[in-house]
Amino acid sequence: MLFNNEKVKHVAVYLRLSRDEENQGIEQVLANHRQTLIDLVNENNWSYELFEEVASSSTILKRKEFVKLLERVQQDYYDAVVVMDIDRLSRNEFDASEIKRILYQTETYIITPHRIFDLTKDDDSLLLGITNLIASGEYKQILKRMRRGKEYAQKQGHWTNGIAPLGYKKDTKTKKLVPNERAKDIQFIFSEVVKGTTIPGVLRQLKSMGIRTREGNDFHYNSIQRIINNEAYRGTIISNKTTGKHANTIRPKEEWIIVHNAHPAIIEEKTWESANKIVNEYSFKAPRSKNRIYPTSNLIYCANCGKSQGCNYLKRLDKVYIKHCKCGNRGFYYNPVLALIKKEVLQHKEAVLKDLEVQEDVKRVDNTQYKKDKLVSRLGKSKKALERINILFEEDEIDIIEYRKRKAIRQEEIMLIEEEIESVEKDDISVKIESLKDQIEAYDSLIGKWDFIDGEGYSDESINRLLHGIVSGILWSYRKGAESPTLSIVYK
Repeated sequence: MLFNNEKVKHVAVYLRLSRDEENQGIEQVLANHRQTLIDLVNENNWSYELFEEVASSSTILKRKEFVKLLERVQQDYYDAVVVMDIDRLSRNEFDASEIKRILYQTETYIITPHRIFDLTKDDDSLLLGITNLIASGEYKQILKRMRRGKEYAQKQGHWTNGIAPLGYKKDTKTKKLVPNERAKDIQFIFSEVVKGTTIPGVLRQLKSMGIRTREGNDFHYNSIQRIINNEAYRGTIISNKTTGKHANTIRPKEEWIIVHNAHPAIIEEKTWESANKIVNEYSFKAPRSKNRIYPTSNLIYCANCGKSQGCNYLKRLDKVYIKHCKCGNRGFYYNPVLALIKKEVLQHKEAVLKDLEVQEDVKRVDNTQYKKDKLVSRLGKSKKALERINILFEEDEIDIIEYRKRKAIRQEEIMLIEEEIESVEKDDISVKIESLKDQIEAYDSLIGKWDFIDGEGYSDESINRLLHGIVSGILWSYRKGAESPTLSIVYK
C-alpha cells in the first residue's frame, strides 16, 4: 500500500511472534511477515532498520529488541514504527499505555500494511485505544485456553514441569517421562539411603565413583534431599501445587493435580516411602563433635516433663551419661541403660510376630481394597465435575455467584471422599502387614552386636536408624531417692 505522507522518511520495522499462529512454523511465518513489511517500506521509498524476535507479549521487559527500539524512538531516530498488526507491539494493556505515551510524545507514527496511525489526532488515538483493548481481551482468553490445555495435558500424565528429572527423558511423541541411563544412579541413591547411609555418606560415594549432576557438578546435600522427595521417581506427577512469581505459595491440596502411574517408576513405592520417611522424619545430619549420633538419639524423653534427654560424653572419665533434666529427673551412666533397652526391644519381637499372624488371618476376609476402589472412582467423578464447573465459568455459561456455590459443594464433597480414603488406608490390612514385616526385619538386624556395647558390630547410626523404625519413644525416669532408673518403651 502506498502512503502519501512526506513526513515519513526513516522507519523501524518490528517483527514479533510468540507462537506458531498460522501452523506454518515460526520461522516461515516470520519470513512471510518480514517480506510483507519490507515490500511495504520499499514501495514507499523509506529507509529502515529491522528489529526481530520470538518473544511473549506478556511484558516488554522480556523483549530485548523492542526495548532497544523504544530507546531509539525516544532519541528521535525514526518517523514511524512499522508492524504487521497493532497487537504486535503489545497485548498487555499496561505496556500498551506506556508505548502509546512514548509514540505520542515523540510524534512517531504507527504503520501497518493497511493503515497509518497518527497519535496526535484524536480519532486515531481513540481507534488505537479500542484496538489495544480488544487485543488485551484476546490475550487473556488465549492465556485461559493455554492454562486449560496445560491442565488437560498434566491430567493425561504428560510432563509439563520443565526439564525432566535426572534419570528420565521426555518422550517427544507421548510427552511422558521415560527412564534413561541415569536411572541406575537414582536407584543407587535411594538404596543407600534406605540401607542406612547418611546423605554426607552418599555424597562421598557418588564423588568417589565419579557420578555427577547433569551439568557435570558434584552433588550437594540439598540436591539429594530433592531427589528423595521427588514424586516423579515413583511414577507420580504433582502439578498446580504452587502459585506466585517465585512459586512460594502452596495452593490448597484440593487444587493440586495429582496423577499416579503417569509414567514408568524408577523407584518402587515401598522404597520411595522408606527413603522419604528417613530423610524427612529422621535427623539425617552427619555426626560432628558437637552433634554426635548415639544409638538412642532423639528417642529418650523425660517421663516427668516430656523434654528430650540426650547424652553427654565426659572426657575426664571417658564415659557417656544420659543428661540431667531441668525438671529434676537425674542422669545415669549410658551403657547399662542401652543394654537394658536392647534386651527389652528384642523381647518385643514375639509380640510383633503374634500381631502379624493375627493380621494375616484377618486379611483373608478383608474388603479394604474394594472400598478404596469405589471411593477412588467417586473421587475421580467429583474432580471431573469440578473441572466442568470451572470451564462453564470461564466460558461465561454461569455467573460468579452460581460458580462459587457449585464449586464449594464439589470441593466439600472431594474433601470428604479424600478423608474417607485416608481412613480406609489407615485400616488397610495389607499396609499393616507390610509395616509389621519391616519391623521384624529391623528386630532381626538388632540381634547382632552393637558397637557401642560390644566394641564391634552395628554402628551407632545404624542402630539409631533401626530403633527409629520400631520405637516411637523411650520414657526415662530417675527421681531423687529412687534405687534405680526406670524406662518405658513406646512401640510403633
